[in-house]
Amino acid sequence: MDRFGGGERTPLLSQGGGRKGNNGASENIQLQDLEHGDAVPAANVGFGRVLSLAKPDAGKLIIATLALLIASTSSIMIPKFGGKIIDIVSGDTETPEQKTEGLRAVNSTILEIFLIVIIGSVCAALRAWLFSSASERVVARLRKNLFNHLINQEIAFFDVTRTGELLSRLSEDTQIIKNAATSNLSEALRNLSTALIGLGFMFATSWKLTLLALVVVPVISVAVSQSGRFLREISHKTQAAAAAAASIAEESFGAIRTVRSFAQEGYEISRYSEKVDETLEAWT
Repeated sequence: MDRFGGGERTPLLSQGGGRKGNNGASENIQLQDLEHGDAVPAANVGFGRVLSLAKPDAGKLIIATLALLIASTSSIMIPKFGGKIIDIVSGDTETPEQKTEGLRAVNSTILEIFLIVIIGSVCAALRAWLFSSASERVVARLRKNLFNHLINQEIAFFDVTRTGELLSRLSEDTQIIKNAATSNLSEALRNLSTALIGLGFMFATSWKLTLLALVVVPVISVAVSQSGRFLREISHKTQAAAAAAASIAEESFGAIRTVRSFAQEGYEISRYSEKVDETLEAWT
């Protein structure tokens, strides 16, 4: 059954090997990790599974993608028409007829640029609205599925997992996945379409210079791949620390009378500050 379904429990305590066998040390380590939000290792979830969350909004995303392609094309065509105006102005316009013809061509080109800007702006706004609408639906769907999954966990899971951590997963982590399935996808498609359309114009202008420029692409690809892997590791550490900080805050506020009775405000502040600092240390 689907792991997010409510009909069958999928005990998170059994993941990662902490409960397997009779090794008490392994079990203790697992419980200790659970308390710090690190019990279950980051799953290697494919992008296809993330996109599956947006399937119900496929129509919106397709229209948004088409609008994105039009907007990207229009943004690249503007410099081309700008160059056309420069060619007209710098051309031979000695006779009155040539000047009149040149002025007419400039006016026509300016009108074309104006229309391109309007079409591109409308498509860009449509793309932004559709992707934003789809992203909100994705995060709502994801939060419902996650809550349904968590509420059906065994009682032992809630004994060793802090409430603040779960709340952080429901709020912050779902927001990140929402961005991956919609906003980040939109930016990736926009950059990809801009690059492909730009390459088309470059090949049409000079294929030799274009091939020379493409020599550095493999080097850039390796650098981007390594950078992406590094950023994913940092993001995982940051989210774990943020979840722990949220858990500490939830515990402190929930037991504020006890904290005040024992004058432990400073201690709770130091605990919370330590976890917040961990989110910063991941980037240094």
